[in-house]
Amino acid sequence: GDLQDLLRTPAGTLRGGWKLLPAAWVSRLQGVSTTQGIWLVPGLLMATALVKGMAQTGQLYLLGRSSQRLLHRLRTEAFEALLRQSPAFFVRRAHGDLLSRMSHDAGAVEQAFYNGAGPLLRDSLTLVVLLAFCFASDARLALLTFITVPLAVVPLARFTRWLKQVSRVSQAALGTINSVAHESLAGLPVVQAYGAERRQAERLRQASLHYLRQMQRSHLIRAARTPTMEILGTAALAGLVALLGYQVAQRGADSAHYISFFAAIVMMYDPLKKLGAVGDYLATGSTAAERLLEIVALQPSIVDRRGAAELPPFKQAVEFVEVSFAYDARPVLRKVSLTLRAGEVVALVGPSGVGKSTMAQLLPRFYDVGSGAIRLDGLDIRDVTCESLRRQMSLVAQDTFLFDASVAANIAFGRPDASMQDIRQAAQAACADEFIGRLPQGYDSRVGERGIVLSGGQRQRLAIARALLCNRPLLILDEATSHLDIDSERLVQRGVQALLQGRTALVIAHRLSTVRHATRIAVLKDGAIVEQGPHDVLLAQGGEYARLYELQFAGLSRSLRPPNRAAVAAP
Repeated sequence: GDLQDLLRTPAGTLRGGWKLLPAAWVSRLQGVSTTQGIWLVPGLLMATALVKGMAQTGQLYLLGRSSQRLLHRLRTEAFEALLRQSPAFFVRRAHGDLLSRMSHDAGAVEQAFYNGAGPLLRDSLTLVVLLAFCFASDARLALLTFITVPLAVVPLARFTRWLKQVSRVSQAALGTINSVAHESLAGLPVVQAYGAERRQAERLRQASLHYLRQMQRSHLIRAARTPTMEILGTAALAGLVALLGYQVAQRGADSAHYISFFAAIVMMYDPLKKLGAVGDYLATGSTAAERLLEIVALQPSIVDRRGAAELPPFKQAVEFVEVSFAYDARPVLRKVSLTLRAGEVVALVGPSGVGKSTMAQLLPRFYDVGSGAIRLDGLDIRDVTCESLRRQMSLVAQDTFLFDASVAANIAFGRPDASMQDIRQAAQAACADEFIGRLPQGYDSRVGERGIVLSGGQRQRLAIARALLCNRPLLILDEATSHLDIDSERLVQRGVQALLQGRTALVIAHRLSTVRHATRIAVLKDGAIVEQGPHDVLLAQGGEYARLYELQFAGLSRSLRPPNRAAVAAP
């Protein structure tokens, strides 16, 4: 009947033409009765849909899972690479660009993998099968046909190259946008105080316009590529039709043979078109991957030497031995020698820019000395691991940094397993417990990004508490009380002096009143130590320290002196 004809016709076509089904299957299809066929055809359709649906579900799930794992790995490896860099690296790199690489570029790589891997594999396999059929059907004609392939490959390669170039520029432009936004928001009080809102908005607008132009170029390239490839493909098909028509008309060739060959060529168009779209993802993804891999491949400037040893617990002395250092060929320290014996509190004083903070950053090896050496118990710090070196130090930096976490978490950052009692004791010693108690949730109160909800003095006291809680043998206080009022400073100094007993500390401060009880005071001038000794001895010598002391306290006396009422009342 009609159903049997319906089944026999495609079966016969397959057996005589494409031969894609096994002969046994074809024979069974030809022998199907009408009643059986009523159930067989819908069953085959449903089975095909079910298998296809399951295959697509599995493919999308595996691609999604693999792409997300790739994204996770790229981000974590890039972040770990950044954590290995020294502070000098971040002085020269815009934070916004680095964040853009970890977010946008990593996402572009993930999208390229998710949207490109499946079609690349599937459509490439389809092309291989169709190519094999064409060569098996008529090798000579297949060779003649595929001579035209370079006509499509050359412009496709050029479009891809242009797209990669534009992608590289546009991704860098996006990094600039993030940098401008990041620094403007981080410095918003300064921006608003100087009325620079419009200027910063214009900076962002210009950066965004640059990004917009690059993206417009990208869309133009994509828009021009598709019709160009279609025109070239149509031209190739037109030439093939003319060639096949000539073969049939002039040479009496088998038209059925050429029709199947032509059908295979036409079937190549769809996978080729999809592979062209995959090229867009790959062009953008490869550029993003290059930017990410630049970070992953970064070698830190401060690394452990081969065979570096673990630093034993500190016991004797810290020695700066003829240390010289320069920032970008600008000398800062010149053959500085200084010894901190165990239990001593040594203060560095001097005008701004003479290298006090530099010495504080050289000790934990944030930078390496230009010449000379720094030794702990006779061991050059370059011969021990950075981890074991820094594990013995606590640091309160000039630029206090707090994380967007609770007060307790910030204090315990260097010692995450600390008990609440220990955290409270450290806060009390740093004169922070009182203001913490006034916060809405006390020690559970979040301090905001960089501690934005706290005052400068409060942030400084939390940083001091964080350093004191670690209870490490070496303590570096760089401008540790610069943000405290006079009353808080006096209380903090009392707690710090008690906790410094039996510890070795390097203290750097502009307020000479905070260091008068130091074991020794070293005076830096023009990158060199010009004198050192106890406070009273240096004052008696009448040298550089006495001059600085007189300048500072004479200025303080004048600022505290009551105004001359008679002079004010005079006309």
